[in-house]
Amino acid sequence: TFLASGSGGLSFPNGMAFGPDGNFFVSSGNTNSVKKYDGTTGAYIGNFATGPNDPRGLVFGPDGNLYVSFDGIRRFNGTTGAFIDVFASGSGLNRPYGLDFGPDGNLYVANDGPHPGEIMRFDGTTGAFIDIFASGGGLGSPKYFVFAELSAVPEPTTLLLLSAGLAGFGWTRRR
Repeated sequence: TFLASGSGGLSFPNGMAFGPDGNFFVSSGNTNSVKKYDGTTGAYIGNFATGPNDPRGLVFGPDGNLYVSFDGIRRFNGTTGAFIDVFASGSGLNRPYGLDFGPDGNLYVANDGPHPGEIMRFDGTTGAFIDIFASGGGLGSPKYFVFAELSAVPEPTTLLLLSAGLAGFGWTRRR
């Protein structure tokens, strides 16, 4: 077992990510915090960031900062965990879960409402809403996704993997 149940007060974990420092970060929904664990042993290090109400997904951005979804997207210093700002909000963003930076540098967010089944795109530098990147087509209510580079194919391709419960979906997009 890498992380024991309840380790460090972890309660209702939602999102997780390895940080640039090699440590493991987990959002703890019932404690309104992001917990930090040793990336090799799983030992609890401490609360990394506090304050987001019911934190869900999290991702470290190209700038090294931590982005956490709640009813908006909050940005925290990737080294200290200090709150920086609300990076993105509004534009129909409601109960976002998964988020990831795409190969274009923009932030993509799985939106659970008010119109479930949307992947929203925000400017990766300013947080300004750009557009609805994907919706409909059986997306249902996507929770988490990841962009994955495929280098073993003849042309450079990016694969977007979506997860809604136990089901997974994939899109390919050629550059």
